[in-house]
Amino acid sequence: MTRNKTGIIDKHFKNHMKIITVSLLLILIKPDWVEATPVDSAAHKDAHESSLRIATRIHSMGLFSYGGRLVSGSPVLDINLNYVRKAWGFQLFKAIDLRDSSTPINFALAVVNKNFRLGKRITITPSVGFILEQFESIADHGSDAVVILTTAFKMSSHLTLEHSTMAGNLFLEPELRDWVNRIRLMYSINHLDLTLMGWHNNPVFDSSDYITVGASVFYSRLTVAQGVTLNVGITGLYVPYTSNQTGVPFMNGAFFTFGCSIN
Repeated sequence: MTRNKTGIIDKHFKNHMKIITVSLLLILIKPDWVEATPVDSAAHKDAHESSLRIATRIHSMGLFSYGGRLVSGSPVLDINLNYVRKAWGFQLFKAIDLRDSSTPINFALAVVNKNFRLGKRITITPSVGFILEQFESIADHGSDAVVILTTAFKMSSHLTLEHSTMAGNLFLEPELRDWVNRIRLMYSINHLDLTLMGWHNNPVFDSSDYITVGASVFYSRLTVAQGVTLNVGITGLYVPYTSNQTGVPFMNGAFFTFGCSIN
């Protein structure tokens, strides 16, 4: 589908500039309505305990984090808002290709989640919401409900094993229904974050089948002001197998990320 009409490009450019401007303001200014993360103390834990975290990142390429696919070779901006109140939370995520509004990385994700703890080491988090494909409008073809189930096993104070499964296009676009599994082994100590990743898109709902592996190295949690931290890192991805080279090509590569978080 051709998406190069001048009016569409101008519209997306203006919208993108608004979002970029807001993101830069969030980096430079901590609003009064952003609550700091509560202190881990019984004196501060009550029924009204909550926290809000806003993260803005710029990547040199566009990656589907849950899908394990590089879908844009252009710089990408994303904004992630996480609101947590006791055991449940809300996440709003928006990604923008800074050069091309027609790439699949132009989308928004909104989910409600709840944590269920099994002992001190295992946390199960189901998330329910929707994904909006945003090539030309706020909700293009492919926008639909999504379910994500994440299980995290804290192996030690520094090492966590996590499995996520995502099922998309559940109701409105059943012909695009998909199911992807992701496994991450995450090691974190001080400012250093190391992650090994693997994805498998199985052909249960469609004929598409692919495997992706990757790794990332980040220098994170660099405090520059009260409640404001920076992180920078590099991520590499490799696709050893795909059954559909048209829909999921052998697109391998490495990209850099710079991010800022406000708590």
